[in-house]
Amino acid sequence: MLGFIQGKLISKNLESLHCVVLAQNLGYEILVPRRSLEKLSHSTEVSLWLHTHVREDILSLYGFESENDKLFFRLLLSVSGLGPKTALSLLSEFGTDTLVELVLGKRIGEISKAPGVGKKTAERLVMELVGKIEKLSWAKESSVLARTDESKISSGIIQVRDDLFSALTHLGYLPHQIKSALDRAMASEEKSFEPLLKLCLKELSSRSLNTNRTNPEVGNG
Repeated sequence: MLGFIQGKLISKNLESLHCVVLAQNLGYEILVPRRSLEKLSHSTEVSLWLHTHVREDILSLYGFESENDKLFFRLLLSVSGLGPKTALSLLSEFGTDTLVELVLGKRIGEISKAPGVGKKTAERLVMELVGKIEKLSWAKESSVLARTDESKISSGIIQVRDDLFSALTHLGYLPHQIKSALDRAMASEEKSFEPLLKLCLKELSSRSLNTNRTNPEVGNG
């Protein structure tokens, strides 16, 4: 079983989430969460922690930036009915730290917005993982933060946040973009839907403009 690889990136595809790493004259095809894959550059040395997934006659490699990311991916696979494709989708949209926060905060509405993840899967994810995550030493800080946030936010504010998330999703923004904008907006003194929506749209527009100015290169396959 392969657990780690270091080699040169010779190919990547952001649509299929595949990359090929050349190590000791062999090219290893690896599935990587989008957020991590976007950081990898062609013809550079890369290091990935690997999970080997075997099912019937299929053997797939999944690569992660850190060992904690790899272990959390395996924790996701322990959820009833949740396969590697859905686990990869969740990590692609949120990343490990944000997903840990969402699960511990029991924010089912946000989790369910990831591609291939509906409300039932999100509910099962929360129900089966909260206790397991709280036992992980590296997740303790996220646990404290999530509980603190949850204790400060009334049920009404939580509903407003869910409504904002839904509205921004319909406007075409991605979950990890929305989450970041929501965090900044909810830290303001505004508590009603329309003012918060304006703040979110302003933040998202500003980030999009800055990204286009500083990072014009588009990843190729």
